[in-house]
Amino acid sequence: MKYFFVPLLIFFYSISGYSQNYYETSWVSGEVKYTALVIFYEENEALVRVKYYANGSDKLTNYICSYKNFTKSDGTADRYLDGNDAFIVRGPSNSGYSADNFYVKENEGSFSAYTADDNAFDGGDFTQTMKPMLYWVKLNPEALTKEYLDDYFNEDEDVFRLLVYLNKGEVSFPVKTNAVTVLANGFDGESVWAAAMEKTSKVSYTEQKIKTSNEFPSDWIKQEWDNGLNISAFDYDEYKNQFTVLMSKGNGLQPQSWKKSDTFPKDWVTEKWNDDYQITSMTYGNGNWYLAMNKNTGYITQRWKTSYEIPRDWIIDNWNEGYAITSATYGNGVWAITMTQGSKLGAQTWKTETTYPFDWIKERADKEGDRRRNNTAKDKRVIVDHDHKTDRVRGMLCNNCNLVLGHAMDDVTILNSAIVYLKETVEMGSDL
Repeated sequence: MKYFFVPLLIFFYSISGYSQNYYETSWVSGEVKYTALVIFYEENEALVRVKYYANGSDKLTNYICSYKNFTKSDGTADRYLDGNDAFIVRGPSNSGYSADNFYVKENEGSFSAYTADDNAFDGGDFTQTMKPMLYWVKLNPEALTKEYLDDYFNEDEDVFRLLVYLNKGEVSFPVKTNAVTVLANGFDGESVWAAAMEKTSKVSYTEQKIKTSNEFPSDWIKQEWDNGLNISAFDYDEYKNQFTVLMSKGNGLQPQSWKKSDTFPKDWVTEKWNDDYQITSMTYGNGNWYLAMNKNTGYITQRWKTSYEIPRDWIIDNWNEGYAITSATYGNGVWAITMTQGSKLGAQTWKTETTYPFDWIKERADKEGDRRRNNTAKDKRVIVDHDHKTDRVRGMLCNNCNLVLGHAMDDVTILNSAIVYLKETVEMGSDL
């Protein structure tokens, strides 16, 4: 079963969807100088990393700040950043830290900043206990280089990789229990992304990388091919005019080839099919079609179709013949669908909406989970059976029976021959 809620990617797309603000600040308390990186990942909440040297060792602490209202002694209302739940990231294990609180005012691009930690402030008028800070400056995102971030994060932290992504348009992460298998972009008032995941026992990925670029990252793809990674998904964000490419290591789908074309590359697809490649990803973006094809997919055969409307009858006909949708995209007013035999995918459905159908996806995922938990029997789907020559509906059959008729091409002679064969082999029994 695929899971649509991915902690790393949820943070990834939430932090990249909000216009983040980054600040550096510094202050002195006692004889210790503190320097902090403050990252507003939401309008009223910030991640704070503080580095300092104390008692003979370098230390780094982490906490979250959120705005909190207070009343001044003159009766007017104001707010400050309230720090909570500090913990040591680097330094001796017996170290502790009291989260800081900040009072910041902006005046034409410059800032006046003050601080008071939890040991000095216990409520009331914050301005009565605060002390001035050395500076509070806004950082350009380009300043968050890997070298700069090394002072505030460990390289194996998800946040570090995400911040590097925001700076470089690229993120790499090891695959542990689940791996991303599908990326899809849509529009719901703004650009939105959905990710599907599979357990690593099914996909065998060990490492994945995501790259976002205004141009299709062909050089980066070649570089990662040399590193043993292959394209496993890509899509185009029309709202932001950006490509997102997911590459994975350990999928065994080698070799791989991709194609860029201003029209759907049907001749190239046929050429690759003849060389035992199969379509694994496709998208349309910036005026071109992009397709990826792989060897060693385990697929039996494929079909593709382009249509100005979703080809509902074609999809149903292919479902009834044991094919499943393995890739689909829309571009330049055209739907492009690939259907595959041997994909090992189960029952499928689709939905079209003007907004991204998050609720419907979750509902279907929950129902599928319930079905799998409560039903261990063979596939009992009921299929509409129809005559492929006349399109006349003949009745309702279970999926397996419908497949038998489909593979026999509705030929009574073939089915009678099968009956004769089965009777003969049953009578022969163990002599076979």
